Amino acid sequence: MELLAPVGSFEALKAAVACGADAVYLGMERYGARAEAGNFDRESLCRALEFAHLRGVKVYVTVNTLIKTGELPNAISEIKYAHQAGADAFIVQDLGLIAQLNKNLPEAVLHASTQIGICNAPGAAFAKRLGLSRVVAARETLPEDIAAIKRDTGLEIEIFCQGALCVAYSGNCYYSSLVSGCSGNRGKCLQLCRKKYSLDQKSGYFLSAKDICLLAQINSLKSLGVDSLKIEGRLRTPEYVAETVSVYRSALDGKYDENALTRLKKVFNRGDYCSAYLKNPAENVIYFKAQNHIGSKIGTVAAVAGGKAKLETTEPLECGDGIKFLRNGYETGGGAVDGNPTGFRGNVKAGDDVCLTSSAALKKKVLSLEARIPASLNLTVQKGNPARIIMTCKNHTVTVESDIKAEKAQNKALCEGELKNAIGTLGGTDFSLENLAVELSPDTFFPASQIKSLRKNALEAIKSAILQKHSADRAERKNISFPKLDWFECPNSSIFVQIQNIADLKKIKFGYNYVILNPSNYSEFERIAKECELLSGKVLLNLPFIMRGQDVDAVKKLIAFPFLAIVANNISHLELFREKKILGGIGLNHINNSFEGKFVNSLETDEATDGINYAYGKPPLMHFAHCPRKTQGGTCKDCKGYIISLTDDKGEEFEFRRVKEHYCYGILTPSAPLVNFSANDGNKSILIDLSFASDNEIKAVNEYMLEKKPYGLKRMRVNPNRKLQ
Repeated sequence: MELLAPVGSFEALKAAVACGADAVYLGMERYGARAEAGNFDRESLCRALEFAHLRGVKVYVTVNTLIKTGELPNAISEIKYAHQAGADAFIVQDLGLIAQLNKNLPEAVLHASTQIGICNAPGAAFAKRLGLSRVVAARETLPEDIAAIKRDTGLEIEIFCQGALCVAYSGNCYYSSLVSGCSGNRGKCLQLCRKKYSLDQKSGYFLSAKDICLLAQINSLKSLGVDSLKIEGRLRTPEYVAETVSVYRSALDGKYDENALTRLKKVFNRGDYCSAYLKNPAENVIYFKAQNHIGSKIGTVAAVAGGKAKLETTEPLECGDGIKFLRNGYETGGGAVDGNPTGFRGNVKAGDDVCLTSSAALKKKVLSLEARIPASLNLTVQKGNPARIIMTCKNHTVTVESDIKAEKAQNKALCEGELKNAIGTLGGTDFSLENLAVELSPDTFFPASQIKSLRKNALEAIKSAILQKHSADRAERKNISFPKLDWFECPNSSIFVQIQNIADLKKIKFGYNYVILNPSNYSEFERIAKECELLSGKVLLNLPFIMRGQDVDAVKKLIAFPFLAIVANNISHLELFREKKILGGIGLNHINNSFEGKFVNSLETDEATDGINYAYGKPPLMHFAHCPRKTQGGTCKDCKGYIISLTDDKGEEFEFRRVKEHYCYGILTPSAPLVNFSANDGNKSILIDLSFASDNEIKAVNEYMLEKKPYGLKRMRVNPNRKLQ
């Protein structure tokens, strides 16, 4: 099983390699889902590729954002450069980019980013049709789906085992983008889920998810067919990379470490961890008391006096260590240790917990890591012959000889010690000298400067041999067969209305061309079938964004219903409904025209595309696999859905709502609609989404559509000048 580490800087790369990573993933300057990471320009990327490949470590380059039409040529150019430089694979999200790469760089190995949202075998099967060789499974993926992906497709499976858990379903969080233009799908998420909110007169971090830790599930993941364990954290420190890689390396190698969990918590711990639904399909992943690193408890505050806290700890602290103080789980203060008693910021009291959040000693240790490659040299200097070095490293052997021959010494002869000094320890190179054997004939002279030159040639030759072998072994794609789909077509200027049930149509007074049925309960098969039949010739069926486990069987039953087309919100729908007409939904994130088909444009689209524009509605800002109702103490008994109000720090209101398949899912919508009627300017088709509209809101839409009367009700708060970043 591969251990895959995050790299946001060259220091993190050294830490990952030195501590045992089999592969790393990193981003270029653009098009990666961590725009604020250190990332790599062309020069530093080449340096990183050489550093990793010399040490037998693969490098996967993230190009896992949505890409605008005008950016595609540059994105292709950057990927071509990275491929030619030796990148082992590219992690991608955008369907249009995949289509372009299949045409322009068909040999490049592509991995399906978790941002595509694959969490079932049909989704993986469609990714395979697209030519992708690995699925980075959505964090919501269930064990039975992991096994099914491996069984049904044979694709490589990569699973996040440690690090941040996005509370929203992968690739379908539009909250940050709609509010500010800073898109999570473009690597610039503002992490609004980590803010405080008000709910039922309580304040807390009600959207903030714990970190993942699957250390105890490694054997289970192996048995399910997982090929790669992925550590999240390109924005985190080299110390975090070093410790997480070390802990998982030991576990994979069968070495038990009783302090493993404590080590992980000290470098990053948000909420004492969760399993990301691996053990429970609706696990409560929310930690509402704190939204950032809370470390590992090492003691308590004995007393506070004169602005200093006296600490009683189970392990010694040193100046520069980072600590936080918690009271009943809530943060009360923090700071860097400057002695004992130590200064602090916040409202710290005696009895508060002391938690270690960073270690000065660990930082020093990580900075000293070198990851040099052990090598053996045999140096032969014989009178009348060229000097020769045979260098052996990583199952490679090279031989280099000098241009001049050794001579009989006229004065002082060479000694073995002088030759060893000339070779040195290989310090300042990628290699370390593990063994040096010297063969020197008596009474021999040879210039020491020539030995140093010979050593340099040997190092270059062994580097070249290792890199050439890696290049020769690098996988390439072959025989790509792009899937054909039966796309739904409609005339220009078509009007689509989206509703939850047929009764809502009676409230609509303006003319429309098509109805999109958007059920809140997909297990109500008889009702959905009847409504599709009543609307035959006019209805499209909107499919749910998340499908896991038994959800897939439930959704399959919809295939036989009499609809014009399905609205696909996940690539698994493109596989399951391949024999039906398909309209791409907002969940497929259409922001360029490079993937053939008809789409509802992404909520994030800010450029002219050939899709249908979302003109009105309360769109799903986030999709959740956990249950917000249970998080607040509710139970499944007699649950028929819910609307739970949530208010942010600016007074903007949002609502949790339920969507049910076999499992229940939560969505977060604005309480007031997104209004963009100008989206129907010219001959553009538009979608008017009335799924969650009140009677007054529907009345206001009627008045606008019939009389062009300005929409006078409350709207969702958005940045009026937002442009997708």
